[in-house]
Amino acid sequence: MQNHPLRNQITQEVHARPFQRFKSDLGLLHIAASYGTGGQQALGDALNQLLTNIDVSLPETVDGFFYAENAHYGVRYEPHNEFYTLTLYQLDAASVDKLTGLWEALPGELLCGVKLFYSGPQVQPNLKDFFATHQVSGAEVMGGAAKVWTDFYPDDDKGFVTIVVHNSALKTFQAGRLLQRLCEIETYRHTALLAYPLAQELMPQLTEMDKQLSTITHEIAHNADAPALLKQLMALAADVEALSAETAHRFSASQAYFAVVDSRIAELREERIEGLQTVAQFMERRLDPAKRTCIAANDRLERLSRRIARATELIRSQVDLSIERQNHQLLEGLNDRARRQLRLQAKLESFTIIVVTYYAFDLLERSIRNTVSADILRDQVLMVLSFSVPIIAGVIWWYVRKLLKHYGDDD
Repeated sequence: MQNHPLRNQITQEVHARPFQRFKSDLGLLHIAASYGTGGQQALGDALNQLLTNIDVSLPETVDGFFYAENAHYGVRYEPHNEFYTLTLYQLDAASVDKLTGLWEALPGELLCGVKLFYSGPQVQPNLKDFFATHQVSGAEVMGGAAKVWTDFYPDDDKGFVTIVVHNSALKTFQAGRLLQRLCEIETYRHTALLAYPLAQELMPQLTEMDKQLSTITHEIAHNADAPALLKQLMALAADVEALSAETAHRFSASQAYFAVVDSRIAELREERIEGLQTVAQFMERRLDPAKRTCIAANDRLERLSRRIARATELIRSQVDLSIERQNHQLLEGLNDRARRQLRLQAKLESFTIIVVTYYAFDLLERSIRNTVSADILRDQVLMVLSFSVPIIAGVIWWYVRKLLKHYGDDD
């Protein structure tokens, strides 16, 4: 038995982006950015330069994702379809001072950034040093093995969100999972919200299109000019399909990203700290309205498309019925014209009988004159022929009636 050609790829996919093992204390900077105009080549060159600057060697085998480290720094790179993420770790202290500015030479456009400070059990963080007067969300996570605090508020410098993690009893792999999940929550929160401005822009257009469709539907109900209404519906349907083509990818990606955010929050297994709202509560209050707006815009667009399709079917049915009525009237007119022609032929039937009788009598008379030589006999035969004219006319009338009797019947 041979291996399936995709077996190795499928097997390795579940191990493609492993979590790292981390000990406290450490700090990290996490960014998510678009690829920019230079694409993968420019990004690869910039990443190589970054690794050179901090004396970190690239792994021997790199297939998109990679993680590399030395005694002081760690670098995690992860490509996605429309953005990439880069996480820089300062492994020797719960600080990001040495990481500042390392990422700024990378290409692309910054979507979001995270500063995360991970301290061990021996150090109790002072939240005022990190969050000042901002409202803080926090919870015990991973079954009480750690505590997490954040205000989800971008700082005034680079717009990074600060997250503080205090380790109580985390194992190294648990720490790697927790730190990665917190970075992903922030990443996918921002990428999911890329659809929100589009949804806000789309809502007034959908409202106006709804009004146009309502007007057209009202006119359909009152038997207005069907071809003109069908033309309006086709133009409206084209506009809706154009909007759908422009927004389908963004809305579908947004739904997937929102699902990832919900999944990562659930994986934290939060337990409430008295006086603080949890990360899930913060997202439910602040993120959920934007999520519902995106879903509502996408749903309205789909419903509008279906309503236009139903209205189009309705007006096409009316047009088909109108065409059938016109065809029926046309056929009735043709039948009526045919009946009138037959009646005219019937009226001219008597003239036809007279003409045919005349030619028949003339033909017989000429035949008798040419074939009978005796004058007395010829005169007698012609006398008999003259008296037989009504018989000849009757025979011809009977024959003509027999030919035409079925043509006058109605279908």
